[in-house]
Amino acid sequence: MRLILRGSNDSGIRATWRVLLAMPVLWVLTGGVLAGNLQTAVPWIPSGQAPMAGLAQSVLHAGFFLVALAVWARYLDARPLSEYGVSATPAWTLDLAAGFGAVVVGFVVWLGLGAALGGVTVTTALSSPQGSLGTELVVAAVALLLHAAVQQLVFFRVILGSAAEGLGSRDLSRTWAFAGALVVAVVLFVAMHGSVTPLRVLDLVVAGCVFGLLALHTGELALGTGAHFGALAAGSVLFSPAANAGSGPAVFQMTGSLPGLLGTANEYGFPKMVVAYLALLAWLQWRRGEITVGNGTVQPAGD
Repeated sequence: MRLILRGSNDSGIRATWRVLLAMPVLWVLTGGVLAGNLQTAVPWIPSGQAPMAGLAQSVLHAGFFLVALAVWARYLDARPLSEYGVSATPAWTLDLAAGFGAVVVGFVVWLGLGAALGGVTVTTALSSPQGSLGTELVVAAVALLLHAAVQQLVFFRVILGSAAEGLGSRDLSRTWAFAGALVVAVVLFVAMHGSVTPLRVLDLVVAGCVFGLLALHTGELALGTGAHFGALAAGSVLFSPAANAGSGPAVFQMTGSLPGLLGTANEYGFPKMVVAYLALLAWLQWRRGEITVGNGTVQPAGD
């Protein structure tokens, strides 16, 4: 039984089990089961589509997730929480801001292209259907940041790291171990969203690849979390499509579309994510002097 659960050199359970259990335990159980049921069962916890309901759901999910992650780290992964790619340091915070800014740049580039071609118009909205714009922007930002952080930890630290560790212990080269781990993490990331529309799946695949590569480049989650937060915020709050007018706080509103395939692509986030990734590669080159893959993600011992 021990050999089924643990490899000969493992202090935690086998990487295979960690990959299989991560999404059901750290994502579904903490969010859909515990946070979701508590929000439904307790009358004074906001629910529905209001911004405070989204914040409540994110806070509950993050709270249950942190407890589950602490247990996971202690008993299943056998590593300290400090090794999960998050730290309260100025450098980490700066990378978080850079990730967010790179995605905003990606949106601005595409919106600028649309405006230059005459198909897209961007106007200042500064509107909030529920009350104070400032308050709603803060509420939305906190909710989206927590949501992004939990996803990053589950899919691009626990799953990506465990898969890379397991594949690396099977005599695969580092390149193939990283590539295989990235595929595993992205497939589960896409599956979690439950989308089947081809372009939406492509959207998620590109985003997942960007998040995973950023984790592999740095060994941390700052850039990925910032980019994830930026994608959520820019696509819903900072640059809100006209069709979403009145559904939530908005800073700028977009009308019109680019012609042909450009217009189709512009409806999704993947073109902006590609621009953001290229910008962040430049950021890494400037800040660190090199762009590497693999910073302690693969461990020599494992399955």
